[in-house]
Amino acid sequence: MTTPEVRAGSRAFFSAHPVFRREEYAKAVRRLSADKVVTAMLSQHLKAGNIRRVARGVFASVPPHGDAQRWVMDRFLAASRLKSDAVMAYHSALELHGCAYTDTPEVQAISRGAPTLFETPDFSCRFLKRPAGLVSTRDIEVLDRAGLELRVTTLERTLVDLFDRHDLAGGAEELFNSLALVERVKTDALVRQARGLKSASVAGALGWWLEREKKRLAVPDKAIATLRSLKPKHPQYVLGAKPGDAKSVGAWNILVPSALLSGAFEGA
Repeated sequence: MTTPEVRAGSRAFFSAHPVFRREEYAKAVRRLSADKVVTAMLSQHLKAGNIRRVARGVFASVPPHGDAQRWVMDRFLAASRLKSDAVMAYHSALELHGCAYTDTPEVQAISRGAPTLFETPDFSCRFLKRPAGLVSTRDIEVLDRAGLELRVTTLERTLVDLFDRHDLAGGAEELFNSLALVERVKTDALVRQARGLKSASVAGALGWWLEREKKRLAVPDKAIATLRSLKPKHPQYVLGAKPGDAKSVGAWNILVPSALLSGAFEGA
């Protein structure tokens, strides 16, 4: 079915593509994606243990002498190929930026399609709606991961999105433990993102955090003043705070979980 030249081309392709879509492989072997020969070739490689199926039309390469049943694929790269417009976001973006306090097997990504949860034996991928105010050309960057391009929200966009959806970070305490790992941030971009989200509670919580980290992150007074102008007009519960288990931060008109102000809390 295949010539030595085609087999060699397949090996080179698998080596350069830890994960890939069917159409990418078809192009590499100079076939149309719908060609039955491509189906037969992929089936042959699956049987030989050279590749693993991630989803319909998406595959992961198995290194030479690797065990296809035990090989653990790169979950971020694999998830990024499930949808053509997938962008790693929320906690996954935090992990990719090196600021996550803990890792998680769930991958979080945004796309223009309907929210959905995709399960595989190795990981699950939660696709979420693109957040309000996101501008692709400004808020998404491309990382090199194992030689492949991986789209991810910028650190500033990621932080604002997680202040809005702290539940996707694993909760407020996990978020603040992660925030302690942030070493530098573009405050102008953070303020712009908060303004674009149009959420007073997010602006208040973000401003409170930046004010606490003013010295460590060299936050300018202007950024704090701008966020203060965007804070809630009336006290609002933020970051999962609930009546009976919240403390007021009057300067920002927010009520935060008591644990975040506890001296025993790691991120405090």
